[in-house]
Amino acid sequence: MADNLEQVLQGTGNIVEMLRNSQLGAYVYPVVAPEFSNWRSEQWAWQHSAVLFDQSHHMVNLYIRGKDALKLLTDTMINSPKGWTVNKAKQYVPTTPYGHVIGDGIIFWEEEESFTYVGRAPASNWLRYQAETGGYDCEIELDDRSPMRPMGKPVSRKEWRFQIQGPKAWDVIEKLHGGPLEKLKFFNMSTMNIAGKTVRTLRHGMSGAPGLEIWGPYEEQEEIRAAILEAGKEFGLIPCGSRAYPSNTLESGWIPSPLPAIYTGEKLKGFREWLGANSYEATGSIGGSFVSDDIEDYYLNPWELGYGNFVKFDHDFIGREALEALDPAKQRKKVTLAWHPEDMAKIMASMFDPDGEATSSSTCRSRTTPRPTTTRCATLRARPSATRCSPASPTTRSRL
Repeated sequence: MADNLEQVLQGTGNIVEMLRNSQLGAYVYPVVAPEFSNWRSEQWAWQHSAVLFDQSHHMVNLYIRGKDALKLLTDTMINSPKGWTVNKAKQYVPTTPYGHVIGDGIIFWEEEESFTYVGRAPASNWLRYQAETGGYDCEIELDDRSPMRPMGKPVSRKEWRFQIQGPKAWDVIEKLHGGPLEKLKFFNMSTMNIAGKTVRTLRHGMSGAPGLEIWGPYEEQEEIRAAILEAGKEFGLIPCGSRAYPSNTLESGWIPSPLPAIYTGEKLKGFREWLGANSYEATGSIGGSFVSDDIEDYYLNPWELGYGNFVKFDHDFIGREALEALDPAKQRKKVTLAWHPEDMAKIMASMFDPDGEATSSSTCRSRTTPRPTTTRCATLRARPSATRCSPASPTTRSRL
């Protein structure tokens, strides 16, 4: 029986086939209810009023403390450390020695020698591995994401984590605080008062308007949540469930789960031997319309994920040499595809046409999500740089 990912891979005929047929089951955002009202109203609210996102359960929290904590991060991230100080956050992006992205997440610099990584498992696992094997003088504490299926057992975390987002979010925030609150620069951190408690804040926006990510001790979660919902009533704030929550990535153009590019390469063998046979990387599944028998065809570099502007060669980091050898202009570009409503109607109607012909999906790495707030569907994908399109923010947009 396999003890680690490397042994799992040695026992499979094809890595792609193994991941496409993973028995993990559907991805579940744990604990948070799928819907509090209905997903359409909740999706509408973050564009027109305000919502409360509960992020307390679906992400890993990794606490990194000690005199080498900053060195561990700068040695493993493509981001520049220049200008980074306490009370600032970064979207942390690590790459393999071959220049492919492992994952991403947010690093909060909370105290002089204390950082918190919040995000999915791949980047967290990479940090833990490097900390254990790289001789860094730092302490690592893992608070893993809540189980997808707790089977009736109580669930607890070290910290709760919410976001207040939407065009009326700041009205809610200032009412909670009891007066005006400084609008910090993006990804800057501070504190505010809620229900007599001091909570930490991050200036963040996931819906195109100023908002805050807030967090504090888990035992205060229910009291803080109730205070937010009460303060938000007059502004139309509603809680957002786990069904609507993932679709907000289309607003920012963020691709949340690229395949961690660690399944091949001799330089990564030690990491694969460190990863357990039941790790995220060993049990995760590949989805989407792109199909290849070669796992390396699923790997992405920073430019293909829209992180090219993060790449800074002002410090040494794992993967730097490989990235320096790439021509950014020749890499695939991340785009948003906005589908014609009538075409989407045809696709849905075809399922009920017994005489219709089955059609194959386009060959692309993509994520398609319905957007009833704009009466259309949209897809995020990476396409060859030779394809021409007009630039737009946050990603290039094309109408199909």
